[in-house]
Amino acid sequence: IRMDEQRGTKLYEEKISVYGKIINPGFFEYEDQAIKAAYELKKQQVDIIIFIELAYQKGLIAMRALSEFDIPIVIWNTQLIEEFSEEADFDLIMLNSGMAGLPEITSSLVRSKKDFFIVTGNINDQNALNELNEYITAAKAISRLKNSKIGIIGHPYEGMTDLMQDNFAVLETFGCTVWPVDHDEIIEEFLKIHDGEAKKIIDEEISKGRKIKVDEAMMMRSAKLACALEKIVHNNRLDAVAEFDQVWLSDERIGIIPFFGTSRMVENHVSFTCEADVLRAIAMLILEEVAGHSTFLEHYILDYKNNLMFNSHDGHGNPALAEKKYGVRIVPTIYYKGKKGFGASFNYSYKPGDVTLFSIGSIGDNEYRFISSEGQFIEMKPRDISAPQTFFEWNGVSVKEFSEKWLISAPSHHHTAAYGKLNNIIGKVSRMLSVKHTVV
Repeated sequence: IRMDEQRGTKLYEEKISVYGKIINPGFFEYEDQAIKAAYELKKQQVDIIIFIELAYQKGLIAMRALSEFDIPIVIWNTQLIEEFSEEADFDLIMLNSGMAGLPEITSSLVRSKKDFFIVTGNINDQNALNELNEYITAAKAISRLKNSKIGIIGHPYEGMTDLMQDNFAVLETFGCTVWPVDHDEIIEEFLKIHDGEAKKIIDEEISKGRKIKVDEAMMMRSAKLACALEKIVHNNRLDAVAEFDQVWLSDERIGIIPFFGTSRMVENHVSFTCEADVLRAIAMLILEEVAGHSTFLEHYILDYKNNLMFNSHDGHGNPALAEKKYGVRIVPTIYYKGKKGFGASFNYSYKPGDVTLFSIGSIGDNEYRFISSEGQFIEMKPRDISAPQTFFEWNGVSVKEFSEKWLISAPSHHHTAAYGKLNNIIGKVSRMLSVKHTVV
């Protein structure tokens, strides 16, 4: 193997190593080396292939490796130099002329019906590197989905058509499985929880500076239910949960809504959705991977005067994203009363900043659509309601136009959100999944 080419591959490896763990099989130019490279990458279970051609290479050699994979392939059309100077010699060409051979690779991928993506820019082109990072992150999200197990407790809220989907189609499209979890399993765990375990959870909340405005007995009951949910997630090895929140209201043993516990799970990076919403659980898993945190919302009120959309959802959300200026209160929920009364919930507003709303719509024939929209959460003093809340300001013209474009895109009445401008990376995830994407 030529040493200059081998050193070249190391330079590219070092450049992108900040974006994740890199497995570099090195430069190869013969078929046996291509087979060996493919074997090594498959053994390491990589999430994405980034292919670089240093100079012209026979397409068959590269395809001998690339044809082995059913994961995202990115063609990095790159080189070590920014310009072709008068002093350039043949050795420099042999390290920087990948463009000569790449048409053979891309046409071969098209012929073999393998999806691929292209990023163009020299090794120091930061825009190209940022785009590579987005593809890498998107591939991580795909990998997370394909290794995810979603538990569904209870059943989707009756009559909600946007929560009706074929969970086998979910497996085929997103790669994650959906498994029922009997609500009695949570009851069994709830009855095993000791006061000391519940008190530990309450103390955790107090240590975070959160003010508890719930009577002691109800707070203990809510904390015990939170403990039971955590144990069920652990015991069933669940990555996300779609839960019918009202499932225990009529049960004499629990008899409250679980918003305190479900919100804690979201804060601890376990995606939880209300009303057994599987598709929003998937959206939250994606956002967790690309943004680090996510939350669960729905549109409530159009504020025409201030050009804002008020967002909330009962008492469920992600208190890790609360605006510190106003703090977090734990309060009795006002929405659902069970046999044992109202459970604990959270009251706070989300911190201001760039944000992306994200939903997954069912559009018929077991097909799905990503819908995303960028804007800002605006600082607000939380209203005196037992729920997380925020004002969303769209990056477009008006809240009226936003609402119409959002509605026509066929979303759910639920959506998720994460901080950052994420339309581009959500688009990359959608392309890797062959799912349509509408940007509002």
